[in-house]
Amino acid sequence: MILACLFTKMKGKIALNTFYTIGIVISIVGLKWAYTSHNFPIAGLLVITALFFLYLKVKIVKEVRTGIKDKERVIKAANPVKEETN
Repeated sequence: MILACLFTKMKGKIALNTFYTIGIVISIVGLKWAYTSHNFPIAGLLVITALFFLYLKVKIVKEVRTGIKDKERVIKAANPVKEETN
């Protein structure tokens, strides 16, 4: 039951990560368009949004990594592996 709940949370984080990646790509494409059409205020806004999405993406990747490490720690604590001695 707990693993199912954690899996659902992980699916949400994966969806958010995908959304952030799409936001970064759209911002970069829009930045290219704004720069070629000499619309510099829009270009500045798109740089800010791309940086914001990048910040959120790095933050969620760190959360996922710590979550995976915590899950591994819980699994190892629940199922200790006996070391064999020769």
